[in-house]
Amino acid sequence: MLNLIPRDEVFFVMLDAAAKNALLAARQLRNLFEDFRDAPARVKEIRDLEHEGDKLTHKLLDRLDRTFITPIDREDLYALSRGLDDVVDAIYLVADRLLLYKIDQPTSEAISLARILVRCCEQVDSAMPLLATKARIRDVQRHCSEIDRLENLADRLQRDALMKLFEDPQDVMDVIKWKEFYQVLETAIDNTENVADFLRGIVLKAV
Repeated sequence: MLNLIPRDEVFFVMLDAAAKNALLAARQLRNLFEDFRDAPARVKEIRDLEHEGDKLTHKLLDRLDRTFITPIDREDLYALSRGLDDVVDAIYLVADRLLLYKIDQPTSEAISLARILVRCCEQVDSAMPLLATKARIRDVQRHCSEIDRLENLADRLQRDALMKLFEDPQDVMDVIKWKEFYQVLETAIDNTENVADFLRGIVLKAV
């Protein structure tokens, strides 16, 4: 059985920090969608969080290179840290598209998707500390299942948004712009499901 109680728990601390950074970025994006004032400055705040996510990932990978015995498999640590980084990268990409496409106001569907993204990141943030405690590691599965449910909800919402987009297109460029924007937003949510899959793999090895 895999031992999840290492002498040095720094990797768990790093993963927890990365999960919290992803959650903060998701909340910043949702807040921007809900109140679109001063968008350039607030997009910069999300960009700063994306840079912080890169730093956290590099620190973890550097530590991994210098550590002989790790609390969980090295490939799992690598995949999980990269997965968390991918979530924040996608969130910044969404924010950047707001400015690139000169979007005046997010649609109600986009706001709903941003709220789902926050809920997914909340589940990731709640699940991450459980990895460090053998007695509670099975509880990770509950958070992963909720992420799956939310991702399925987001899929249906995105489909409805695209159907609405094509029902009465007023401008071809607007259709192209919003179609790509919804896809980028959905990718951010999909990336949280990837993190859930990595978490499941770790749990399966531990029990």
